[in-house]
Amino acid sequence: MKRTLALWLLLAAPLAAEKRESVFYPLAVRDRAVVNARQHGWAAAIRKKAIADAARWLRMSDDELWREMFGPHITRSHMVWSSGHCPACRRPVPMYDWQIDAWAHPWKVRCPHCNELFPKNDFEAFYRSGLDERGVFDPKRADRTLLFNTEHPTPSDPFYRFGVDDGEGYVEGEKRWRFIGAYLLYGQWSQRIEAGLRNLATAYTVTGDRAYAHKAGVLLDRIADLWPSFDYATQGLVYERARYGGGVAGYVYYAITSAYTVMRLVSAYDKIFDGIRDDTSLVGFLRGKDPRKSSFAAIQRNIETNILHHVLENPRQIRTNYPGAERTLALTRTILEWPANRAQLRSDLDEIVRKGVAVDGLSGEKGLSSYAAIAPRELAEILAEYSHLDPGLLPYLLERNPKLRDTYRFHVDMWINREYYPNSGDAGSFARKLLEYPALTFNGPVYSLLGRLARVTRDPLYMQLAWMGNGGRAEGLPHDIFAEDPAGFAAEVKAAISRHGPWPAAASVNKKEWRIAILRHRTDPGSAVWLDYDSVPEGDLKSHYHFDAMNLGLYFGGLNLLPEFGYPAVQFGDWHTPQAIWHRKTAAHNTVVVDGRDQAGGPTECTLWNTGGPLQVIRASSPSQIKGSVYERTIAMIETGPTGYYVFDVFRVQGGKEHAKHTHTTFAEPTVFGVRLAPSPPLYDPGTLMRAFQTGRAAGPAWGVDWKIEDKYGYVQPPRDLHLRYTDLTRDAEAYTAESWTVASATSTTEYWIPTAIVRRRSDSGDLASTFVGLLDPYQGQPQLKRIARLDQDDAAVRVEVELSGGIRDRLLSNASGVTLERRDAEGKVIFTASATGR
Repeated sequence: MKRTLALWLLLAAPLAAEKRESVFYPLAVRDRAVVNARQHGWAAAIRKKAIADAARWLRMSDDELWREMFGPHITRSHMVWSSGHCPACRRPVPMYDWQIDAWAHPWKVRCPHCNELFPKNDFEAFYRSGLDERGVFDPKRADRTLLFNTEHPTPSDPFYRFGVDDGEGYVEGEKRWRFIGAYLLYGQWSQRIEAGLRNLATAYTVTGDRAYAHKAGVLLDRIADLWPSFDYATQGLVYERARYGGGVAGYVYYAITSAYTVMRLVSAYDKIFDGIRDDTSLVGFLRGKDPRKSSFAAIQRNIETNILHHVLENPRQIRTNYPGAERTLALTRTILEWPANRAQLRSDLDEIVRKGVAVDGLSGEKGLSSYAAIAPRELAEILAEYSHLDPGLLPYLLERNPKLRDTYRFHVDMWINREYYPNSGDAGSFARKLLEYPALTFNGPVYSLLGRLARVTRDPLYMQLAWMGNGGRAEGLPHDIFAEDPAGFAAEVKAAISRHGPWPAAASVNKKEWRIAILRHRTDPGSAVWLDYDSVPEGDLKSHYHFDAMNLGLYFGGLNLLPEFGYPAVQFGDWHTPQAIWHRKTAAHNTVVVDGRDQAGGPTECTLWNTGGPLQVIRASSPSQIKGSVYERTIAMIETGPTGYYVFDVFRVQGGKEHAKHTHTTFAEPTVFGVRLAPSPPLYDPGTLMRAFQTGRAAGPAWGVDWKIEDKYGYVQPPRDLHLRYTDLTRDAEAYTAESWTVASATSTTEYWIPTAIVRRRSDSGDLASTFVGLLDPYQGQPQLKRIARLDQDDAAVRVEVELSGGIRDRLLSNASGVTLERRDAEGKVIFTASATGR
């Protein structure tokens, strides 16, 4: 409801007078580009690239450009076949893996394995044969005698119809490959039409040459002719389904992408406006196509009515991740109405920012390195665009929305050694690094924005981000050909780096609203553990989350040793297949499953947070996840040396009849100790993608698994003998091992089975109370923990003693008050004590 209201707030004000000039790219701005290109080599390179990028469209005749646009009468498809294969070589080609080069191979897609091109018919000839008097394809008019395999043109040839697509796909029995339906989106529209409009408009803004604006005007007006006829909800497919997700609206693309498509269309219109408003040759050409276009006013009316006003009246067609739709609507109204709507616009942008920074500086959408980074990226683009128009806007928004100061720090704080992100929610690939900062798209306007943010906030973070985004140097910054003082900006960046260093110091951090925390080793930023302590978000945006409360992750030696399985495996059909659902399930995470069910969500609280010393602790509680009375995890990180550490893990659960604590690692060879295992039936229903269950009762007070880590991606050079050793001290529990399914990524069909340890407790009476006690020892060569003993007799106060190298002993206590550590040397003398008892 709130989001709908925000959309309509953007639409509420009456329209102002008709557009008379460019809003974002007036003559003064375009002149700056010309001056900068003369004075700075990097700016000259930007200008040269813009000219080169637009060259192929500039060479085209007006009529050729006009004919590029297609109509709505061919079913468009988001994938050729989401879980399909090549009909020639039969190898898997899921999701977006078909290769499309609309200039080298128009109207074709290529198999990435065997390089065969499809469809096998001359679809362009078939398409041209079906054009009506308005230049729009009508399948009823098309010459169906052209529907044959041109490589096998003889009707008696068994391959005569192989690979032939009439626009509605090539069919073999129940299988259908929508070659043309996907080509229209990723080839004809994206590479030939939208790219042409974007590149021509950019070339005009940096050169002032009206020839570019003229060509862009031809394209944009033709798009406007047909734009209202596009409705992806009734004309397009996602995962081979019409109205996927309850009726996904949109225009040429489905809604998620249409918001950005519209954004680029209206931005291009503003860029070229000054170059086409007096273009009599444009009027002459378009009048020849449609006599009603006898003046620029008629062309302006066509573009604004059919594109800009149409989207304002139909916001459902650009529904997307926040704040994409809101940004598009604001941009559209600005281009139509500025400066008459200045006051209303400030109010609208304030509302967009308020919601976009509501949760620790983010929108609250899950998918930490993917969807959660959308709002920061979009906010940066918004602030970059509007800071030029309204110099007082940035201080105004920062004053009204203090959390905006946290927005670009969030993904800095969450970046483990600038190598890994915790893949909380729909994000990332299994055990993979992410070496790029995801919360910004580093381009000229964004670099300039970072400079403004640094000046307003006096926070060096923004200059450090600019330095990092530019490859660790100031040369060429801000890469903004429209910048007023580029040399001054580069000097500011250099000075900030000299004073504050190239990157902020890493420390343990707890994002209490987003519900995720990282405990970092004080001297080795690559050694860390994290705890994600909610599942269903409590905020307004409840999307892209997993049922993963109290999920644990761990990094050591340059590798992710407890990785998330990552983005749901949608490449096997859609979001509702067993494979896609599995990655979101509680059992797919390093947490406790109660009664075999996924978590229920609900309030979550961090009840203990203590960092900065050799003992660092987080404790979080969320009993509503299991509809029980206790669901609390305590994680203590204990340092053993300059890079070494181990983890003391106490997980208390009360409610239900069965508790199963899962710990899956990365690619590894397991060695089980302390228990003799035998094959066991599966613990869960078939929707839980696990296999090879084995179980047994521990022979003594402890059992566990030593995982010898396989560095599958070759990240650590030279190779190291890395292990993760898990020791369990839980009383009255069954030991299990199993393998858990995952894939290399959300576009791959390469499957992996990952070693998993499970500690299980059961009760016939219900309201089972469990205290899971475990230690995790990441090490190289030899285990750090030489001996482990549980000393208590009562789960209320868990006491454990561990012996380290050299006879050093740690005594650990975890109770309701917190966690304490006492370290003694081989002679029994106290080296130090530490306690974590406060928030």
